[in-house]
Amino acid sequence: MPMLHDSQESQEQIILKDSSEDKQTEHITEHKKGGMGQLPATAICGNDITSSCLYVSALAIIYAGKWAPLVLLLVASVLYLYRSIYAEVVGALPLNGGAYNALLNTTSKYRASIAACLTILSYMATAVISASEAMHYAHVIWTDLPVFNATIGLMAIFMMLTVIGISESSVVAIMIFIFHLFTLTLLMFFGTLYFINQGIDILRLNISTPTEGGFMTAIFFGFAASLLG
Repeated sequence: MPMLHDSQESQEQIILKDSSEDKQTEHITEHKKGGMGQLPATAICGNDITSSCLYVSALAIIYAGKWAPLVLLLVASVLYLYRSIYAEVVGALPLNGGAYNALLNTTSKYRASIAACLTILSYMATAVISASEAMHYAHVIWTDLPVFNATIGLMAIFMMLTVIGISESSVVAIMIFIFHLFTLTLLMFFGTLYFINQGIDILRLNISTPTEGGFMTAIFFGFAASLLG
């Protein structure tokens, strides 16, 4: 009988321990009351995606030429394969730090540090590409604009804002998100209108244009550049 009593006590302790761990997990992963709403959260996440669509397409065309649609499809397919991993990491680790925190909780600190270094390099490359693309767009409007110097100046402005420590505004994020969606919608509308009026002559001309370096070179460089977005 004493052995049976001890067994019952141990089972009760295990059940209490499991329930306390479940409560701690729910407390960590639950949404804070009065926190960010669905629209601001969607805007912050959507800005990254929609802004990438605006300049990655141009990068793919530069390096891949007529194979740019195939390159973008390959990039989308690769990201689609990682969808479950993204969902699991974000759901289990609602923290800042991205890949570093994910690997820090699943592998060694050495591997997490390597991922952090690669992430920093990726962000630096993305910043340069984004600033360069912005100044190239501005150069179309203002032809006297020195693209190289303007790119450096734009990055210097954002560097100063980062050093100062300007806080991110969810209202500004919503405005930018709406502007991005409006821009993409406008681009699709005028693209469709141009296609209806002009036909596929431009498409045939682009397809007949030879690709510099060959098919594999275009796919490789186009895929590598597009992944930066």
